[in-house]
Amino acid sequence: MEYSYEKVVKDLNSGKIKKMVFAVKGYAHYDNCEISNDYDKLDIKWVVVKPVVDNSETVAFFRTFKEDCKLFKMGRRGTFTLKQLWNDIEIKEITY
Repeated sequence: MEYSYEKVVKDLNSGKIKKMVFAVKGYAHYDNCEISNDYDKLDIKWVVVKPVVDNSETVAFFRTFKEDCKLFKMGRRGTFTLKQLWNDIEIKEITY
């Protein structure tokens, strides 16, 4: 199933998507990325992006995903937003 970038971000920000696991094709460093909606002890919503398993590049956004944040550091190629890499994104799992 193909997902449009706009639909995924809309569903993520509205809370419909609880978690999305994905990979950046052709880039082994980003083969198990995760974006999820998390709530802290005060029931405040955070959108948490974990590009790598060891949490060394984890970023959290208050309430909504910030589309202009460059999440992926790809060496000489530069840094990229999720939108810039969307054509290279392979969605493994989406939990609603």
